[in-house]
Amino acid sequence: MKYLAGIAILLVYSSLAFAQTSDNRKGIIYNHELSGGLSLHTTGWGVFVDKASRTSLRRKTIYEFEFTQIHSPKEIKQTIDFGFSFLGINSPKPFVYGKQNNFYQLHASLGREILIAERAEKSGVQVGIKAVGGLSLGLLKPYYLDLLYPVDNTTSYRIETQKYTSETADKFLDWFSIYGGAGFAYGLGEIKVIPGLHFKSGLTFDWATYDDFVKTLEVGVSLEAYYKRIPVMVIKKNAQFYPNVYLSVQFGKKW
Repeated sequence: MKYLAGIAILLVYSSLAFAQTSDNRKGIIYNHELSGGLSLHTTGWGVFVDKASRTSLRRKTIYEFEFTQIHSPKEIKQTIDFGFSFLGINSPKPFVYGKQNNFYQLHASLGREILIAERAEKSGVQVGIKAVGGLSLGLLKPYYLDLLYPVDNTTSYRIETQKYTSETADKFLDWFSIYGGAGFAYGLGEIKVIPGLHFKSGLTFDWATYDDFVKTLEVGVSLEAYYKRIPVMVIKKNAQFYPNVYLSVQFGKKW
């Protein structure tokens, strides 16, 4: 997180210091853009699609749709090595101790991008400032573990795949009762939605060789806010607000 924050601050200051504005534009002006990309932020990752429409020579309206996954800073993935498998079942999968839910987000955003430095005629980087915000849908998917239960009057164990509840709490948080993580498919039919709001702002650096292509690096800050704390972990205090520093790359087409 410290490294990403340092990069963001450095890029902001350098861009503001050296940005040059000019009205002597040459070439074709494209009014529409469609692009997509990947983002890495201080609590996870995301994928997104942007639709942009030019409103003036230096301004664009941005419509953005994004899917992200959020990790608690307390999450530590680990594996218990039994050295053998139970009842022919495969070796245990990695798991996160004390995790209650996977947390995903769907964002629908509206915003603007303003050009602050155009590229040279044949090469260079175009720099802009982008700010978007809108609605968030937080998606909570129960986190399942494979738990060990002793078979009566034997030295054998059976494995049951369960989520955290008040009834399973003792087993779920007992290190010696955990065999491993369950598959991703568990909990898909039990997703709960928590509404919220989000905002993000950053600097964009477009280095596309051809004018009708989009190749953009973006760095900035974002904030997610929900009406209650999100129960990601059982054993730690969960967050209601999610500030992030992010870095993204996107590719697309202009017309």
